[in-house]
Amino acid sequence: MTTIKKAPRSRWIQFSALVFGAFIAIEAMVFQAPALPSIALYFDVPTHLAGFIVLSFYVMSASFYPITGRLADQYGRKKVLLIGLVIFSFSEFAAALSPTFSFLLLARAIQGIGVACIFPIVIAYIGVLFPSEERGTASGIFNSVQGIGSMSGAAIAGFLISIYGWPIIYWVGGGLSVIGFFVILFFVDESKGEAKAALDIPGIVLIFIATGSLLSVTTLVQIFGLTSPFTLGAVLTGVTAAVLLWIVENRIETPIFELGLLKNKLYGLVALLYLLNVAAMQLYIYSMNFFLTLRPDGAVTETGLFFMVIYGAAVLGGIIVGRLSDKVNNKKLLIITLLIPTIALIINTQISADTSFLKIAMISAFFGVGTAIPIFIKLALTVVPPEKFGAGSGLLSFIRDFGTPLGSVTGIVLYSSFSESGQTSSLLSQAEEAGISSNLMGAVEKAGASGGEVIDSALSTELLSLGIKFEDLMTVAAGEGATTAINSLSYVSVVFFIAIIIVAIFLPKKMGIVKSDKKAA
Repeated sequence: MTTIKKAPRSRWIQFSALVFGAFIAIEAMVFQAPALPSIALYFDVPTHLAGFIVLSFYVMSASFYPITGRLADQYGRKKVLLIGLVIFSFSEFAAALSPTFSFLLLARAIQGIGVACIFPIVIAYIGVLFPSEERGTASGIFNSVQGIGSMSGAAIAGFLISIYGWPIIYWVGGGLSVIGFFVILFFVDESKGEAKAALDIPGIVLIFIATGSLLSVTTLVQIFGLTSPFTLGAVLTGVTAAVLLWIVENRIETPIFELGLLKNKLYGLVALLYLLNVAAMQLYIYSMNFFLTLRPDGAVTETGLFFMVIYGAAVLGGIIVGRLSDKVNNKKLLIITLLIPTIALIINTQISADTSFLKIAMISAFFGVGTAIPIFIKLALTVVPPEKFGAGSGLLSFIRDFGTPLGSVTGIVLYSSFSESGQTSSLLSQAEEAGISSNLMGAVEKAGASGGEVIDSALSTELLSLGIKFEDLMTVAAGEGATTAINSLSYVSVVFFIAIIIVAIFLPKKMGIVKSDKKAA
């Protein structure tokens, strides 16, 4: 019997299908951001514990990226991508039905596994389908489509949550993922890279331990303190696992974690830049998320519009930067691009709880235009051999998703800390100016910590005699606390971006490409 081999589909048809699948996933992922404050309120958990909603997802996605990237190279990239969409769909439906906060965290962890099967494979296909001189444009399109998904997802989520509550985002996300599954199934050709090899079990275990331990540090600091045994234990465990991972992976012929790429100066520097860039971006975005929602007269719909504006600007920036990266010096372009969000953050240090949303939207739009991700993707793929596109993309995705919770969880924790500190300081200052007795300041602080729900009888009597309502003091204090938090975090983000620009200066002048990469695989 003669076997008829199907002609390969157009690379642009395949790329469009892949981008559509990624768009569905990113749309569902971004649904989460505007929902965080609502979920925290629904399950009655403190703001800093809401970080676990983000952390549970990214610990699993970051840990699985190197694994799925390697498996995709060996067993089929399309196959792994489809499995990921199935996992993601079911976990979204499970999250919608969550009866407890713990169950939601479990569903979010499984969602992380699903996403780990999607994004590194889509990035790998950019290397498979396009030669080096066209990857900047393809990466720019991919980044912009992610921006469109993020933009529309945030706006839609904010609207849906305000009407139907937070579970709706997971129902919609699961349904969209089912659509993405069939698009990939019918329009993308299978692609494989290196030969099959034994699974690196020690590497997998060490990745989980190192990632989970290190990413939990900021949350543990907020709960138990910097010097607590839990925090120090997590740091020690994470660092030890990371060192062992480096030793083990350098001794294995086919490691799950492609550390050999990090020894290449260009890839290593790009990886560091990517990590810092993602962390700084997420720190700003998630701190603004809580600022807009929790400031006096704030609303989740306003947060949704914020995400729409910043990601909408990233769509435009991604296309422009991606196109330019195929035509001009990437090092100079990268530095110029990074200056844009740095300037935006400096301006953001001057906003307050009373600042109009229009001004905030203008700042966020300026921030979003300065997206350097297409440059990072292009430069990273430049030094990855075609047969290892999945592994190389998996490592890059691991770095991105290590940076995402590093920035977002840190942003949430620091926002909570700065906000509480600023609110307490404002409350005590107002109480002193109002003439409340100094011996009642402790009672004022305790009343503020309870949100005004528990007020000492002596303090209540004095407030009544002075004609002061405690809720009025709390309203002013909440605004000043929000202002203190967002200003402080903007300064922190500025430091991040300055560090990124300094590292970018050390990029090699000549960006060499892999010889076997002249043609698309």
